[in-house]
Formats: sequence, C-alpha cells, structure tokens
Amino acid sequence: MIKRMVRWNIIPQTCVPDSCIVNIYDVGDCIPPHIDHHDFVRPFYSVSFLSEAKILFGSNLKAIRPGEFSGPASISLPVGSVFVLKGNGADIAKHCVPSVSSKRISITFRKMDERKLPYNFSPDPELVGIKPLINSPPKKPERNSETQIEKDQSFDQFEYNPVWKTRKESLRVKDEYPLPINGSFRRMRGNEVRHRTRY
Repeated sequence: MIKRMVRWNIIPQTCVPDSCIVNIYDVGDCIPPHIDHHDFVRPFYSVSFLSEAKILFGSNLKAIRPGEFSGPASISLPVGSVFVLKGNGADIAKHCVPSVSSKRISITFRKMDERKLPYNFSPDPELVGIKPLINSPPKKPERNSETQIEKDQSFDQFEYNPVWKTRKESLRVKDEYPLPINGSFRRMRGNEVRHRTRY
C-alpha cells in the first residue's frame, strides 16, 4: 500500500513511512481528542475502510457525552479515502473521531524522526528508493488519411495556392475554389485538387 501511494504521488518519496497504526472500530468506538507525538514527522496518512466516519478538529474540542464531541471543523472520511494530516492541523489543533455507527478500520502511516529511531533500526528494503510514476502526456492520435484533402502531385508545378489539408487546420482563399459538387472539387487554373472524403 505504501509503495502504491508513493508511486501515485500521494506520499512524497522524501517522507516514506516506517511505521503504521491499525485501528479496528466496533460500533460505538471512538478516538478521543489528541495531538500526535512529535517523534513522528509530518504529514501522516490515514486510509479508511469498511465504513465512512468523521474527524473533528479544534484547539478546544469538547466532550458532550461518551463518544460524542463538538468542534469547529468536521471532515468526512469516505471508504477508500486517504486523509493527509499536516501543518497546524497536526501540530496545534487537536483531532478526534466520534463514535462510529458501524464497523470500521483505519490504517495510519507515519515516519519517525531519524533522531528517535530505535537502535539498529533497519528500513524495509522494499520501501527504499521508491520513485513516483511519471505521467507522460498522451500522444495525439494521428489523423486518418481518409479525412484529409491533399493537393495533386502536379500541384507543385504551378503557382502556390493554399488548400485544405484537414477540415480544421486548412485555409481556403475566398473564390479561389468553388464549393464541392457531388463530393469533389472542380479543376481550376491548372491546379487540380482532390477531395477524398464525402461530407
């Protein structure tokens, strides 16, 4: 999952997580207001499964009753979403998850400060050197030759006149060529133009 999120540019390759927390909620379970320990660098990434929940934010979250809290900001966490927590939302404001109405699982990925890593800690080799995928712009499809109007091979022998090379990218001089009749252009002034597509 971590490798995919790095490759999809959700997690920067400079902040690949080295730890995670799996929270399994039963009906009525909650997470009280808190600020994550600063032994972990920001941001965090939390993925939601099974059911949607809400997360509340505020510098002074209040408990109304067990499992219910009030706060100035609330964000929905849909199933399959990745919630990114950083900045003041991670360092100053507290956050909590009110009691859930159905079973839910969340996985929170975090990276520990290198100065706080356990002795002889060794990173997972599969997570070393992961690079994001590079999205190359799609190639423009080649124009179908059946939609082109090309000049005759003998055209170069005569005085140059602009003609339609495609229906959109071409230029037709006013009164130089008449409108097509029965799907073909007339031969004009020694310049022969073929109209290969019927409208």
